[in-house]
Amino acid sequence: MLSNNIIAIDLAKNVLQVCHISVHGEMLSNKPLSRQKTKEFLAKAKSSIVAMEGCCGCHYWGQLAEQFGHEVRIINPKKVKGYLEGHKTDHNDALAIANAAIQIGIKYSRPKSLEQQAMHSLETSRRFLSRSVVSLALHIRGTILGYG
Repeated sequence: MLSNNIIAIDLAKNVLQVCHISVHGEMLSNKPLSRQKTKEFLAKAKSSIVAMEGCCGCHYWGQLAEQFGHEVRIINPKKVKGYLEGHKTDHNDALAIANAAIQIGIKYSRPKSLEQQAMHSLETSRRFLSRSVVSLALHIRGTILGYG
């Protein structure tokens, strides 16, 4: 028996697959929801463990779930894959995320704060810009050398 309900979310661009597991381990629902309906679902749901795979939108959804009083677990996608049964569908992916969230010993992370996200964005942008400058310099050098 679980101490909290599990809400597993398979994140996607427009439609998110939301799997809801009760404290008794029975599946309450596993259905696709729009972004707005997912927000409403999280707002209405009692305090639960919200689990999702680590990806580009996980920090936004994690922050939102925390605002509604949920505990958020961001799980490495490679770990979730081990719990996937059957073909890779949104339904099965959400169920695999829920199964991974229940397991003891699975490591997970917390959502980044807005400040952490901003700092990470600045660091990656700086790294990209540095590589681009070096690449452009090498391109210009090669072009000039081509003319002798």
